[in-house]
Amino acid sequence: MDYLAINKLLIRDKTILQSIINSNDFQDDLLETIVVRKGDKIIQDEIQDIYIIEEGYIAKIFIHNKNMEKNICQAFLSAADVIWSNQFISDSNVSYEPLSRVVLTKIDANIFFNVLASHPFFTDVLIEALNRNEELAELYAKQFQYELQDRILMLFEQLGTQVSQQKFILPKGLDAHYIAAYCGVSRVSANRVLRELKEIKLIEKNSKGILTFRK
Repeated sequence: MDYLAINKLLIRDKTILQSIINSNDFQDDLLETIVVRKGDKIIQDEIQDIYIIEEGYIAKIFIHNKNMEKNICQAFLSAADVIWSNQFISDSNVSYEPLSRVVLTKIDANIFFNVLASHPFFTDVLIEALNRNEELAELYAKQFQYELQDRILMLFEQLGTQVSQQKFILPKGLDAHYIAAYCGVSRVSANRVLRELKEIKLIEKNSKGILTFRK
């Protein structure tokens, strides 16, 4: 695939990797679409495949072996983000948990690397992945200069789907457990702030039970 072909595909796709996968370099029989749901877990150290998120949100959790309340959510992954196999990252203390229904493209890791190893854009894919990890790490780190309420509002703005100038729809399954794990506080503290935000009408549920947020 040449640069012109990639540029055409990038008009449609969000990342170079998506463009390559949607090209003729990956045959359809190498790709498998799977669905995971809230309660499922993908353990980093056990992953033999590459997963690309097509739809939904997944929390990246650093597990505290003795106390679930001390689990840390370092990032929320969304469409086009990649969960790498244990050949690339091996850490038994990292798991990926879907907030609700998530659609993934699954690719055997060996096939994935064999195809990309000789690909002219392999380096670009790696740089793209590293840049995305850095972006997520910066989002996580910079929140701690703010008060808890502001941190939660920043998270809502980060994850929400904007439906008007000041209104966002929040992902299904984004509950106090994940908010607390991301913001580095107890669930009690997260619930307290959520109650305060509901009282001042910054967050509320619509008639369909969908949580919305106003800036």
